[in-house]
Amino acid sequence: MEQQSVWSLIREDLEAYEKIGEKGFFKVFLKQYFKTPGFKVIFYMRLCKAASGYKLLKPLYLLLRLKFRRVQVRYGIQLDYRTHIAGGFSIMHYSGIVISAEKIGRHVQLRQGTTLGNTDKGKPTIGDHVFIGANATIIGNITIGNNCTVGAGSVVTKSFEDNSIIAGNPAKVIGHNTSLQEF
Repeated sequence: MEQQSVWSLIREDLEAYEKIGEKGFFKVFLKQYFKTPGFKVIFYMRLCKAASGYKLLKPLYLLLRLKFRRVQVRYGIQLDYRTHIAGGFSIMHYSGIVISAEKIGRHVQLRQGTTLGNTDKGKPTIGDHVFIGANATIIGNITIGNNCTVGAGSVVTKSFEDNSIIAGNPAKVIGHNTSLQEF
């Protein structure tokens, strides 16, 4: 897997909230930074992860970690900056979000109250193009495949294949996505 630069990841995250187009990166960035708490948390997570590997940036890294922690507490989003999250990640409504995942794929969208949690057996892995509804709970060493939809309030404790529409407590397949989800 090719390593993307922090700015290309931030750009891809920004595009998940609003198409940049002719407006330009800086204008859209400022709008989303001040308007969207989920983007702000993701932005600082990306900067912390990028700065953590450089000894010369240690003072900047420490300041970024403080700012990152502050926005996490302010908006109720708990996220480890070391989590591998591909580009296009978006948190559409903030508060009550806990993310402790092994890996999160491209173009994943979360809603409020979502928990991606670990157990003593491991952390969940989320595929590409996945929509996770409000108050969904995904826990354990499981995999949610590519192009899946997890319904609001679902409790997911087992793995699901690509293109599944998952809902319920306990979660089960209630349908299949027939085309690629675009957020």
